Amino acid sequence: MMLLLQNRGKHTAEELSKELEVSVRTIYRDVTALSLAGVPIYTDRGVGGGIQLIEDYRTSLTGLSEQEVQALFMLSVPAAMNSLGIGEEMQRAMLKLSASLPTRLQTTHTAVRQRIIIDSKGQLEKDRTPSFLSLLYRAVWEDRCVRMVVEYSFGYRVERVVAPLGLVSRGESWYLICRVEAHTKVFSLGNIVSVEVLDEPFTRQEDFDLTNFWRNWIESQDFGYLCTVNIRHDVLEAIKKHTSVEVVSEDGGDAQGWHRCVLKFEWETHALKTILGYGNAVVVVEPLALQRTVRDYAEQILNNYEGMD
Repeated sequence: MMLLLQNRGKHTAEELSKELEVSVRTIYRDVTALSLAGVPIYTDRGVGGGIQLIEDYRTSLTGLSEQEVQALFMLSVPAAMNSLGIGEEMQRAMLKLSASLPTRLQTTHTAVRQRIIIDSKGQLEKDRTPSFLSLLYRAVWEDRCVRMVVEYSFGYRVERVVAPLGLVSRGESWYLICRVEAHTKVFSLGNIVSVEVLDEPFTRQEDFDLTNFWRNWIESQDFGYLCTVNIRHDVLEAIKKHTSVEVVSEDGGDAQGWHRCVLKFEWETHALKTILGYGNAVVVVEPLALQRTVRDYAEQILNNYEGMD
């Protein structure tokens, strides 16, 4: 009842009894008990009356710092919890936690939702985390501009000054959502070469919603790069556990333990890096462009070792 009154304001006894599935008499008895316990709760009689707490009263979770609250509310409900049917319980628990925070930390909770998204599609391996991620994180929280160098295809580099609005972790990649002049853009941190946090602040757009922007951007992207490969049996089992790879189809395998499979990656670059990482245990059948690229990389590596004992 206290959480409902904190989050939604004044309620009549009848409304509370329906919400909490108890009798009106129980509601009044609990109001008396709370009042005796020192909770500033009171009732207004007559038209427009109801039960409410004194304005700005909050049950308090003591001991939590602002940084701890930031970290806590970056968590999203894992897909595994939804599969077990307990995702709603997790959401309710976070609601209760939010309601119990002091007023000054309520704003921190809201700020987290507009700056950081942890997309639960997969987890980023620790050794693939960009070294400058913590700098971008600080710039996002402090609303400070960033000078960064972005590398495009064929080594072409561009220096940009951007207003970092938020960071998103998705699968094995981090993304920076930022304002570049009058446009909002998305950069993969894998394409960013260097980062410098500037002293210059920027003003966030009041109507910008990070969650909605990310959802719309994802839906507009043509994710999904398919390739056909021959995979050794032991490596196939490892690939099935890879967070950024989907095994679309596979045959029963031959006598030598090789399987013909169709794999789906988010991007061609992800396919190339993954396949190269498994050496001669994965052979590209098609598309021919990917096959030739893998072969070219292999030849370059071989050339580096020619003449060595």
